[in-house]
Amino acid sequence: MESESYTMTVFDPELRQRSRAARVAMALLRLSHAVKAISSDEVKGLGLTPMQAQALLWVRYTKPFLASVGRLAQALGVTHVTAIGVIDALEREGLLTRETSQDDRRVTLLRVTPAGEEAVQRLERFGHTLEEALAGMDERELATLEHGLGAVVWSLRAAGLLQVAEACRGCVYFRENVAPGTSEPHRCDLIERFLSEQEARLACPDYHPEHPQGLLSLAAE
Repeated sequence: MESESYTMTVFDPELRQRSRAARVAMALLRLSHAVKAISSDEVKGLGLTPMQAQALLWVRYTKPFLASVGRLAQALGVTHVTAIGVIDALEREGLLTRETSQDDRRVTLLRVTPAGEEAVQRLERFGHTLEEALAGMDERELATLEHGLGAVVWSLRAAGLLQVAEACRGCVYFRENVAPGTSEPHRCDLIERFLSEQEARLACPDYHPEHPQGLLSLAAE
């Protein structure tokens, strides 16, 4: 009789028959393969790789003083050397530039050029195929899915395996309208900095929700 002492993998259909967690894990793996194919298709004809497109969009929608090379590497889930290669390619195309941070001269910040802004506009469909795949779900189903995926996302973030960047509202460090009537009415207690409304609306890699129960803090809904 064949021994059953070996460790089963989610690729084993027998395990998936018995375990909901295994079925969900396998579904996420399958989705990851689909995302790669979708991303390649969505940037086709734009002269960019999916990772270059993701990098450009990340820089565009991240707070300027936080858009560093190191943080980009974390967002992409790649090494610093790989991130530099992506940046070099975008810089050669005239889509990004680098500058030294005025707050810390050891930090290199990334900026989108006017040509990069045009490229961002051409990437307006990037990610929409996945959004369209959810169109058949009603609000209750979407809320349940968001709650479940959120639990996975925050678990992986706690393990240091991914970065979650969101706008300020709903973050435990955000103080809204503490200086009304000024050009920088909001404040972030984490970095001890006042923020303009435009800055508050851009993503922050240090976003920490009050209630990490979904993909965004419930307080931000």
